[in-house]
Amino acid sequence: MARTEAQIVESWLHTESPLVSVICITYNHEPYIADAIESFLKQKTTFPFEIIIHDDASTDKTSEIVKSYTEKYPRIIKPIFQKENQSSQFKKNVLLPIILTAVSYARGKFIAYCDGDDYWTDENKLEIQIAVMQKNPNCDMSFHPVFRKSSDRKKRNRIIAKHSSQNKIFFTKQLVLGAAQFCPTTSFIFKSNIFKSIPQWLFDAPCTDYFLQILASLRGGAIYISRVMAVYRAFSLGSWSGRMTKEENLVNDYFVGMLQSLKDINLHTAYQYDKEIAIITKKLCFYMCINPTLSLKRRKKIFSENKKLLNISRRILWFLLFNNTKLPRFFFNAKNYIFH
Repeated sequence: MARTEAQIVESWLHTESPLVSVICITYNHEPYIADAIESFLKQKTTFPFEIIIHDDASTDKTSEIVKSYTEKYPRIIKPIFQKENQSSQFKKNVLLPIILTAVSYARGKFIAYCDGDDYWTDENKLEIQIAVMQKNPNCDMSFHPVFRKSSDRKKRNRIIAKHSSQNKIFFTKQLVLGAAQFCPTTSFIFKSNIFKSIPQWLFDAPCTDYFLQILASLRGGAIYISRVMAVYRAFSLGSWSGRMTKEENLVNDYFVGMLQSLKDINLHTAYQYDKEIAIITKKLCFYMCINPTLSLKRRKKIFSENKKLLNISRRILWFLLFNNTKLPRFFFNAKNYIFH
């Protein structure tokens, strides 16, 4: 049974401004949003926290569910209800402007993030992460492994981002090489001040979380906490991960945007991570060459334009296995079943 607002506040050592602002971005998450909100309300902390829910003009009953919780927890839950869908207003990075809108309402020194179709599983998550971050004041972010729950039967449910059995600090080089899922989005806690100096190029980046975690790690690295404390729902209804397996134009735009954003962050960091960015760029190019969501014509074009970035073994693999319309899907499905 969920605690009342009075019971939640009772454990706070003070009732001044919230130390943590939980940001939840939601759109048409009717089957999931209650799980997310309940997981926030279960947090046992000695400090005040607030929950800012940005509903992007949902057309299902998401907003009604959010309103019902707001009525019960008016001191803790601060909703933002858009009258017009904001994602449709942006051609490139649709997520960052929405996050920044939600952050502009936040009063906390720390920003915890969770999408409306994900949820937390540990009632001490906030207390644990904040305690570790306060002991490491030079670190501007923390993260942890999560349980990936897939609605796609071809992909196995499993723990992702389990990098170590011990807490440790990972530095920018490792985050660059780790790619997007090195730090699961639903595990993020940032210091709020990192949102005050967002570079302009990030507004065009197709993968906000990857570049945001790199930027947040620049000062003192990212704290890794080895405890699994959340669930990431992959391939849920309408999710980005699901669309990336079906929409060819979305995948192609992602590839083009990622190449440019990798160049942008390389310049932004004065080429300190040039070697690591080059490695990721090569991996991205090969991944797109064999991506079955793209037509053979598009994959051939990507290969032709980027083959200089691929080593001999990958070029041979391309010609022998992937330069056709059928094998890429077979190998992708086999890889997902065995490794995912």
